[in-house]
Amino acid sequence: MKKLFLLLFAFVSISCVAQTEKGKYLVGGSADMSMAFQGKNNSFNMSLSPQFSAFVTKGLAIGARYSFGISASKTFNNSTQEYVSATTFTSGIGPLIRGYVGKKQLKGVFAAGANYLTSTTLRKNNVSGTSGYNVTGFAGAAYFFNPLLSLEFGLYVTNTGYQNQLPTTRGGFSVGFFVFLDNKKKESALMNDSKEFKKLE
Repeated sequence: MKKLFLLLFAFVSISCVAQTEKGKYLVGGSADMSMAFQGKNNSFNMSLSPQFSAFVTKGLAIGARYSFGISASKTFNNSTQEYVSATTFTSGIGPLIRGYVGKKQLKGVFAAGANYLTSTTLRKNNVSGTSGYNVTGFAGAAYFFNPLLSLEFGLYVTNTGYQNQLPTTRGGFSVGFFVFLDNKKKESALMNDSKEFKKLE
C-alpha cells in the first residue's frame, strides 16, 4: 500500500506542468457564498463567475468574466413588528487580467477585473432595478493536479457601486477550478509535458 501511494505521488509530481505559456487558453470560474446575522436581521449572498482568458505571454492571461449573483435579506421592522424580505439578482460582464508566478505545481496567482453591473430587487410590493460597477482584486495560490486542471484559492477584495448609492467594499475567501487548453497540442501529450516540468525544476 505504501509503495502504491508513493508511485501515485511520483506520477502526479512529474506530470504536472502549468499550461501558462503564450498561446494557451484558460477556462474556469469561482464561487462565493456568505451569510450574515445581526440581531433579528440576516442576509445570504451567493455568486458565480465563469471566465475565459488567453495567455498573451508566459504567466499572464487577459480575458473576460461574466458574473451572476443572488442576495436575500430579512430585516425586522420594529414599527410594524414584522419582517421585510428582499431578493436581489445581479449580473455583470467585463475584462480581467490573471497572472501566475512560479515553476512548481503550487504557484502564486493574482487577478484583477472590472464589471458593468445590472441589478433587480424584488420586494413584497414592488420591483426596482439599477446599474453600477464592480472592481475586484484577488491574490492566492493555484495547485495544478496536471497540465490541464488547477484548483485555485485565496483572498479577494471587491468594491461595488450603484446609482444613487454609496459604494460597498467587502472581502472574503474564494475557491475555483480552472481548465487550461492548448490548440497546438492534444491532451494525449500529458506524459511528454512531464519532461518540461523536470526542466523547470
